[in-house]
Parts: sequence; structure tokens; C-alpha cells
Amino acid sequence: METSIIKSQAYGKDRVRVVRVVRHADGWQEIADYSVCCLLSGDQFESSYTKGDNKLVVATDSQKNTVYYLAKTLPAEKVMVPEVFATEVASFMVNKYAHVTT
Repeated sequence: METSIIKSQAYGKDRVRVVRVVRHADGWQEIADYSVCCLLSGDQFESSYTKGDNKLVVATDSQKNTVYYLAKTLPAEKVMVPEVFATEVASFMVNKYAHVTT
């Protein structure tokens, strides 16, 4: 009987559409418009693939809602630059969920 080995486990939510508008007092507006991909990985997800145990899985709707929450509540300077926003989302996920490593 052959056995399978899972070398890496990752899953996530793709195409989370984020739009943030910053309106300035002088009438000038800044717009950030992103399509976010949230891909989570870690060593402890194997049981969800091999045993159907999803207790450590962060639901994809929760990932999407977290992206929306951060886009709304973070200061504008952390949302308006895509690389900074991506870092904020990644840091939040890794700090909130101890079993998520990247």
C-alpha cells in the first residue's frame, strides 16, 4: 500500500476586492483599489487534509472579512501603499493564529 506525504499545506482566499478612499480637506482624493490574495500556510494543517480535522483551519470568509476590517480600520498610510497593506495583513494573520507560519 502506498502512502502519501504532504510536503506543504497552504490554502486561502483569492480576489478579495478592497477599495479605500481618502478625502482631503482641499477636495483632493486618494484611492487604493486592490485585489487581495490571502494564502495561509503552516505545519499543523496536515490533519485537515489527512483526517478531515478542520479545527485549525481559518475559514476563507474569515480571511476575507479580516482583510476588509484591516482596510477600514488601519490608518490610511498603511492601506494606501500595497506592500505596506500586505505586510499588515500578513502580520495580523501570523500574530492572531499561532499555527499559521506564513
